[in-house]
Amino acid sequence: MASTMRLKARVPDPRAASVLLAALVVGWAVLARQTSEHWWWVAVIDLIPPQLLLPLFGVLAWRTRQLRWVVWNAAAAAFLVFQVGLVLPSERPAAADPITLLSLNTLDASADPARIAELARREGADVVALQEAPYRDRPGDTYAARVRAAFPGWSTAHQGELLTLTRLPLLESRTLRFPQTGHALLVTRLRTETGEVTVVNIHLPTLALLTDIARSGEPLTLPERVAWRLQLRRELPGAVRQVQATAPAAVVLVGDMNAPARGELHSLLRATGLRDAFVQAGVGFGFTYAARFGFTRLDYAWGDDVVFTAAHVLPAVLSDHRPLLVRFGLHAGTTSSSVSQP
Repeated sequence: MASTMRLKARVPDPRAASVLLAALVVGWAVLARQTSEHWWWVAVIDLIPPQLLLPLFGVLAWRTRQLRWVVWNAAAAAFLVFQVGLVLPSERPAAADPITLLSLNTLDASADPARIAELARREGADVVALQEAPYRDRPGDTYAARVRAAFPGWSTAHQGELLTLTRLPLLESRTLRFPQTGHALLVTRLRTETGEVTVVNIHLPTLALLTDIARSGEPLTLPERVAWRLQLRRELPGAVRQVQATAPAAVVLVGDMNAPARGELHSLLRATGLRDAFVQAGVGFGFTYAARFGFTRLDYAWGDDVVFTAAHVLPAVLSDHRPLLVRFGLHAGTTSSSVSQP
């Protein structure tokens, strides 16, 4: 009898556990939104999908069997769901002559160019932004050449692994490099029926938790390697402002940013005046990774002086990412960025 009583005493109080778990979720959210691009250990923890904690709320609600604690756990679980990135249905804005943009990480040029082109035609894409599409892979048989052949009549621009194709008039393409790390963006300026738009194709690196995917010249220890890549990512808002300062009209930033939808990078981008297409015009979680069983959103389109009318993650499995499709219109009468420059 005494041993049974001692065993019961060791069982955690589900009410106290409910409070601690809710505090953990809220603390995780605050840390991620404020420091995930500065503190390497927060960035590493933020890679863990928060939805893994959802079953615990169900268990605790069942253990307490009291209405107020059931409500408490349900509210904490709802907060967690929104922290994962849930976007609820709402009225979507309309725009005249919307532009359709398709973005895909090709997984080291493994996505079939013919299937990408078929998908682009089916969705009526005007612009296709590809990442991990190296321009030189085999002499005389480059992946970019195969992609161009699958898009006859389209204009193309490339920079390293970034490839942008468009059936709109291509006015200019250039490379923009981050000043400290040298990371490159592909900037293209296009003409549409309603004005000009600058499309920035981007691929931010992962945090390289494993040394076998670290780049030459990067630090070898985990804290130093992650800190170096976070420094690279923190240069993005400055590059965005540089594009905004020189772009004659609207700007769209699109690509694989390797950042979950809850972190500090989103706050930094919003401070530049950009708006997340999926938040503005999507529904659901918008998971783009992994393709067969999605659990996080890594691919984004952000816009300045544009109106996103639709944002969808397509079901097609072409690589380890799912394709992101967005439609947007240009603000009438807009000729320059709405963001004031320092």
